[in-house]
Amino acid sequence: MNTKNKTLLFLLLISSSLFSCKKYLEVSPYDTIPDETTIYDRSSAEAAVRGAYRGLASLNYGSAFQNTILQSGGDIKSLNNAQTDLNVINYDLRSDIAFLSTYWGNFYNTINRTNHIIEKVPLVTDNKLGNDLKNQLLGEAYAIRALSYFDLARVFGNVQIFLTPTNVVADKLGVKQSTQAEVFAQVLEDLNKAEPLLPTTIVRNRITRSTAVALRARLYLYQKKYTEAEADINTVLANPGYKLIKPFNLAAGTSESVLELSYSVNDVNAGYAQWNTSNRALEPKAVIHNLLNDPAVGGDRKILSVKNAAGQFIGGIYPTNTSAGYIIRTAELFLNRAEARVLKTVPDLSGAIADINAVRVRSSVPEISASLNKDEVLLAIENERRVEFALEPFRWFDLVRTGRAPAVLNLNDPNKYIFPIPAGEIIADPSLVQNPGYGRN
Repeated sequence: MNTKNKTLLFLLLISSSLFSCKKYLEVSPYDTIPDETTIYDRSSAEAAVRGAYRGLASLNYGSAFQNTILQSGGDIKSLNNAQTDLNVINYDLRSDIAFLSTYWGNFYNTINRTNHIIEKVPLVTDNKLGNDLKNQLLGEAYAIRALSYFDLARVFGNVQIFLTPTNVVADKLGVKQSTQAEVFAQVLEDLNKAEPLLPTTIVRNRITRSTAVALRARLYLYQKKYTEAEADINTVLANPGYKLIKPFNLAAGTSESVLELSYSVNDVNAGYAQWNTSNRALEPKAVIHNLLNDPAVGGDRKILSVKNAAGQFIGGIYPTNTSAGYIIRTAELFLNRAEARVLKTVPDLSGAIADINAVRVRSSVPEISASLNKDEVLLAIENERRVEFALEPFRWFDLVRTGRAPAVLNLNDPNKYIFPIPAGEIIADPSLVQNPGYGRN
């Protein structure tokens, strides 16, 4: 490309970026267009952060990802009967299955967006971008990167860590994979950086200080840091803006929403079609439908699975194609704290039972007994999470994290608790090492 053509392309890209936040993030190719033009003032910095949120909503938590994780949890079935669905439900994944490459690429796409923000926003000298807003945007980027790496490590285990922008393909090659524990340590570092930068206000569809603390508490459960998890949850729940509401209903825009993903007519929630249309892909199995519709178990949560005139079970989490998606809800904080209270060095069973009962009472379900022992309380937490998050991608990760996959899913091969590294990635970068049990295919 000659100099004149480069200049024309540059001007066209800058002009079009005024109309779409995506353009600030999709300047391509990076080796011909200087990337510093993508974030250069307040408007472009804010647009870049919006683009990172869109990455979460449309890439990381796209319908296909939820489809796979929900099926893996055993309570949701696919209506497609495709070979890939059979691979999922039989825990027989192959590294050459296309959706694995999609998930891998989606996570890293969002991570790269945040890396651009983290590198470039501090360099912006626009007087309209004050320090408070600059800190907020950086805090949001750190937290989005943390969440992306957290999920990437939960899915694939040992993955590469990139903390600077990937501008050309060569930037990705030859970077040694980090262990899942090392990735979680990076997640913690990012959340710790994010916390003081973020505002203390409550915004349900943007990351604030309380959001980062709540996400850190979730991470602590995976790291078995139970005292720290309880302390973080106590901090969040001390804010009256985060509480359970009765009767149970979808959390969007309420005090039960800690972080939700926004959708619009221009950026629809693809999960809606998974549950609701005539060509829907997912359906609650009879076992979870019956639990949700049992007054002693599901209570008001019966709205999550209803039977239509044809006798089919319809999932009710996304009533419209602009319904919010959920990253973390207040009910999770109560159940996370219950688990932390049981498992910390000096258990607090009464406190854990109180947390479980808070969720159950809100759902019009009878309280559990105050005389349960430690193992019984842990099982009560597992059962409550199964119903509370029936249509959210929790159960697979919960059963793997707590070591309950063999008993509940009859899955005794620990190699299957993480997915294979996509074959295409290994072909492109031979330095990548395949996860145990998957060979090279």
